[in-house]
Amino acid sequence: MADEAVADGVLKVTVVQGKKLVVRDFTSSDPYVIIKLGNQTVKTKVINSCLNPVWNEEFTFTVKEPLGVLKLEVFDKDRFKSDDKMGHAHLNLQAIETAARLRRVLQVSAGETQLRKMVPSDDNCLVGESFVSCVNGEIVQDVWLKLCGVESGELELKIRWVGHPRAGLS
Repeated sequence: MADEAVADGVLKVTVVQGKKLVVRDFTSSDPYVIIKLGNQTVKTKVINSCLNPVWNEEFTFTVKEPLGVLKLEVFDKDRFKSDDKMGHAHLNLQAIETAARLRRVLQVSAGETQLRKMVPSDDNCLVGESFVSCVNGEIVQDVWLKLCGVESGELELKIRWVGHPRAGLS
C-alpha cells in the first residue's frame, strides 16, 4: 500500500514546442496537441500557419493510480472538414514514478540530482537520451519526442512530478 501512495499526486506537463511538423494544408499547418493520461485529456491552443510552433502551455494532471503512459496526438485544425492527423507519440512515465520513490528513499530535496537516464526504446518515442532529475524537491524530465506515423516532426515537453496535491499546505 505504501508504494501506491507515491503515485498519488500532481503531474505537470508543459508542451514547449514542435519542430519540423508535417504540412497538412497547402504550404503549412495549424497544429495543436491533445495530451491524454488515463481518463484525463487536455488540448493546446491552435498555432496558425506554423511548422515549428511554440506553445509553452502547462497542464496539470491529478494522478491517483500508477502513472502509466502519457499519450500525445498532433492535429492540423481545419475549418470545413475533420482535422488532419500530424503524428502521435507516447512516453512511459514509469521512470518518473521510480525516481519519485528513489527521491523519498534518498531524501533528496535541495539542488539538482540526476536519478535516472532514459534512452530511446519501444517504451517511448524519445529522440535522444533524457534524464529524470530531482530539482529542489521536484522530479523533472525534459524530453524531445519523435512523432510516429508521419514523415517528420518532434515535440518538446517538460514534465514535473510535484508530489501530493496537498503537500506543502498548512
